[in-house]
Amino acid sequence: MNLKSGHFHLFSLLEFAANNPIMPHRGNKSVQSEYATLLNSTISQVPELSGWYLLGRLNDKGLWETVSLGKSVKQKTSSLHTRLYDVLREECIAFWSEVYGREPMVLQHKKIYEEKYNSNSRSLEKSGSRMIIWVASEDSISGKDVERQKQLLINIYRPTQNPIHVNFDIPDYEMTTALVKAIEEELKSINMQVHHPTV
Repeated sequence: MNLKSGHFHLFSLLEFAANNPIMPHRGNKSVQSEYATLLNSTISQVPELSGWYLLGRLNDKGLWETVSLGKSVKQKTSSLHTRLYDVLREECIAFWSEVYGREPMVLQHKKIYEEKYNSNSRSLEKSGSRMIIWVASEDSISGKDVERQKQLLINIYRPTQNPIHVNFDIPDYEMTTALVKAIEEELKSINMQVHHPTV
């Protein structure tokens, strides 16, 4: 199985939030445009392929903690690249709430959208994430296989915000092994950057 993988930090999004107290929205075109430019730069290395992503952080002991794990199947209007752009754009309340607090941001969200849309508790649950690891399949892969591997990865990495499902299908161990190897290589790279920043 041919895979591409990578990771990126979310510090620039938190810094943007700190410099812009009002979340990006249609009523504030300039901030929305600036945030979109930042997102495009942040995810520039993520390909237009099917794949999986892990939002997470290193804990006080330097160990990886997965907050949320997702997937995307490449279609006409979707891919891993598009999915991550949408997550970081539509769920930006997760970053703003870290800077300004949850309650103020929930109130701001309600005011902006006149309570037409829920502030989305799942979005808030992504708070605390510091980076995203992504893995993309360069080979053609079915939506069913992408979903099945997502469930297997959830069982392995135990994200705090994903429900655990028991999957009784016969898993493709070769594919799972390749995915875990790619993720572990990214974690190794992250640890090297943290502990040996000049390497």
